[in-house]
Amino acid sequence: MTPAGWYAAVVSVTLFQFLLGLGVWKWLLWTLFAFRLSRFNLRLVPTHPDGHGGLGFLSLTPIAFGPVSFAAAAVIAATWRYEILHSGAKLMSFKLPAIVFVAIVAVIALGPLLFFLPRLVRLRQQGILEYGVLAQLQTSDFHEKWVLGRSDCEGQFFTAPETRTIGNFAQTYKRVGDLNPFPADKEAFIGLALSVAIPMLPMILAVVPLVTVLKILLKALH
Repeated sequence: MTPAGWYAAVVSVTLFQFLLGLGVWKWLLWTLFAFRLSRFNLRLVPTHPDGHGGLGFLSLTPIAFGPVSFAAAAVIAATWRYEILHSGAKLMSFKLPAIVFVAIVAVIALGPLLFFLPRLVRLRQQGILEYGVLAQLQTSDFHEKWVLGRSDCEGQFFTAPETRTIGNFAQTYKRVGDLNPFPADKEAFIGLALSVAIPMLPMILAVVPLVTVLKILLKALH
């Protein structure tokens, strides 16, 4: 390699290390912020439409970590591809390191969200108790009026306001039960998985034909 090539390689490695270090520093700041935020007296509501008590916006944070995981996966995959093509390494020999890498990415990207897990678990439990009491009162009144006393007001059932009210409240109570204590949605997991999987494709294609990879992906989607 020429001196210019060596210089370009050193600059590239140094720049990558700087950007990776910057990403780690930002992650540390976010982890500290998430920890302190989870200790605040947050006004959370178990019936919030986001399904996380009002903390659904936190599901955007794993996606924000995507560029860092993409860059790290690209460097690692390039190294493994070189070993496969030039050193005769087998693809399955990188199975364990790949699993460890994915686990590290998952812990780093999703770990800070665990600070909010205990509070959301308590919120769900408290919501089930409180809304359960309200549901008992409402359904008892409904039962007494429209089941036990239906002969007196049977013709008014379909126009009565409480008929719609009890249906709407049933949806509200279901929303409390469906509250997800972990503030991350399926889209966050998919985005994080793609940020790791896409850089790994060139390494896999060095051994497995593209047609086979596409068949596996289509089978997984179905």
